[in-house]
Amino acid sequence: MSATRVLTLNVWGRGSAWRRRLPLIRDGLVRIAPDLVGLQEVWRKRSGCQAERIADGLGYHVTYGAASSRRGCATQGNALLTREPVARYDVLPLPVPDGVEPRSVLRAEVGATTVLVTHLTWEWEHASVRHQQVRFLADLTHLAERRGGRDVVLLADLNAAPDTDEIRWLTGRMADAWVSAGSGPGHTYTPANGFARKAREPARRIDFVLSAGPRAVHAELAFTTPVRARRRTAWPSDHFGVVCDLTSDPGAP
Repeated sequence: MSATRVLTLNVWGRGSAWRRRLPLIRDGLVRIAPDLVGLQEVWRKRSGCQAERIADGLGYHVTYGAASSRRGCATQGNALLTREPVARYDVLPLPVPDGVEPRSVLRAEVGATTVLVTHLTWEWEHASVRHQQVRFLADLTHLAERRGGRDVVLLADLNAAPDTDEIRWLTGRMADAWVSAGSGPGHTYTPANGFARKAREPARRIDFVLSAGPRAVHAELAFTTPVRARRRTAWPSDHFGVVCDLTSDPGAP
């Protein structure tokens, strides 16, 4: 049985140098050739959706789920790019207390797999909020497994490192592709990225591919190479992505 290649990337919305970053993201998708792509911080306006611009002409179906609305008609949310059509999908709000920016999870059925794409609350002091959110994700995973016997793949910016309580709790229930098949620390938000360096935050792994059912046979960082143009250096995003190959074949190496 062939592996399914999946990718997650926080595209940094309309952050710095979007016009220069867009072709870098598109070139990366062509080179990596993933079957499933989860994108976070995706903006959509009346003039169009960032995910549609990223996927234009590359053979992907685009599914979008808003998380929050800003400046009138503009929304920010999560998107899923798939080689085959999505059978059905919905957008579910994640638990957040009053005064905290809304968050959502995009849930889609693609073949025999339920794909969850999400972006958790980011503030350092909101670990308890993220713990509620990962419990919600675990409930969705259990529901998919129990009702339909479906594989589940989570493509997410979890905004917390693997050694935090909320991530340890979640990875006790879903397999972490990087732990299974990656090498090295796998930092996805790091000063090694010039855009992220400006935040003056420590390097850590906060972007994840998790699964229930399929297992990872390969995992590596993606979108790590900057391009210099017009005397400026641009990375595809302020995050590095994670790409991995998943298989449900028990005999696969």
